[in-house]
Amino acid sequence: MAGIGKALADSMRSRIASGIDANDQRAKPLKPGRMRKDGTYKRGYPESKTARGLQPLRDWTWTGRTLRSLQVLSVNQNRGIIGFVDAMGDQKAHYNNQIDRMFGISPKDAVALNQAVAAVFRTGNVIQFRKVA
Repeated sequence: MAGIGKALADSMRSRIASGIDANDQRAKPLKPGRMRKDGTYKRGYPESKTARGLQPLRDWTWTGRTLRSLQVLSVNQNRGIIGFVDAMGDQKAHYNNQIDRMFGISPKDAVALNQAVAAVFRTGNVIQFRKVA
């Protein structure tokens, strides 16, 4: 189950890093800069990202901390939980997800999940025999 969760988390991480939302569409654009009342220009987030050499799109990468903290939190025989191990990364993801839903299973992520499950079934390590009472 941990391998399945890791495959899904990797798929989600690469999708978010490329600026694709949970519906496999381009993410909403970032807010550009604006002119202040005193006539000066306030640089926006896209300009700040470009100045740092990053892509000016909603991809959750400024320092990389948020996407690095996206991991498999826990697994058992029936389910796996994917989330953020860092509290600040979790908070940023929560707020960013309210603006544009990017954290979630997209249709392409579902295909990657199905492929990971099929790979586990092909290995034959799914069934466990236990002696009961």
